Amino acid sequence: RQAVLEYQVFYRQRYADEAFASCQGVRLPATGGYAIATMCGRYGAELCTPQRWLDFQGDKNNGLAPLQIDFRLLPNASEPG
Repeated sequence: RQAVLEYQVFYRQRYADEAFASCQGVRLPATGGYAIATMCGRYGAELCTPQRWLDFQGDKNNGLAPLQIDFRLLPNASEPG
């Protein structure tokens, strides 16, 4: 029997930045705090970055990820001149 235990995901930096930005200002009604604070582990909202956010989301030890996910951010593609 075979099973996937972990995998790598490759995102462009721009995609990661925009996804992070879309979540950054969301507040939790129950606490009034930022949702990103609970989604970035030990860094909280103040020190969270797109890479730290993704690293926490992909950490199988956080109790949320079903398996280890290694997010790799690639430089943005060059725009045609």
